[in-house]
Amino acid sequence: MWTVAASPALVIGRSARGVAADEAACARLGVEVVRRSSGGGPVLWDAGLLGLDVVLPPGHPFAGQGVIEAYEGLGRALAGALRELGVDARAVSVEEARAAAQDPAARRAAELACFGALSPHEVVAGGRKVVGLAQVRRRSGTLLQAGIAVRLDGGRLAELLAVPVSERDWIARRLAEGAGGLESLLAGAGAADVVAAVDRALTASLATSEPARETAAERA
Repeated sequence: MWTVAASPALVIGRSARGVAADEAACARLGVEVVRRSSGGGPVLWDAGLLGLDVVLPPGHPFAGQGVIEAYEGLGRALAGALRELGVDARAVSVEEARAAAQDPAARRAAELACFGALSPHEVVAGGRKVVGLAQVRRRSGTLLQAGIAVRLDGGRLAELLAVPVSERDWIARRLAEGAGGLESLLAGAGAADVVAAVDRALTASLATSEPARETAAERA
């Protein structure tokens, strides 16, 4: 399922430990504050961010056996879809993400912004993060989420956080350097083309997944 925000919201994930919204700034700028149960630091969800939810039943092979494994197929499909559109995109390896996470600055950046640091199988283009991933795992199934940045305003996000001004300036600079939107990379393509390409890639990936054993309820 694809989602585009009708009005801007500051979405705070459960990984944003000790980070809160600047309620006054959000009210002044007309930004709603919401929380999500999936992991990840704050993200400004506005018209420049495409939201993708993939809901999988219990035992579906695409969900993998654990959190990191579950991202692999999704990240590969997203990177492949962007390459189809002419973007030099790739999914981040587990080793690369873990090495980057050793830096205390990277860990703090991840708390302040979803696009502030890298996690395994997220997508980068031109050395900058363009897709963030999150998920929720329950007995009833798995929800995989992707935030695809068509436009990214790191300075606006920083302005909405209840942190010292110096830290706002720091995360804004880090986002400007390490993250970005696809708008300048799509060579004439737009958000609708991204959606269509990702749908094709995901359909192909799900079709080649080994079928899970059906339950009696599913057969019924």
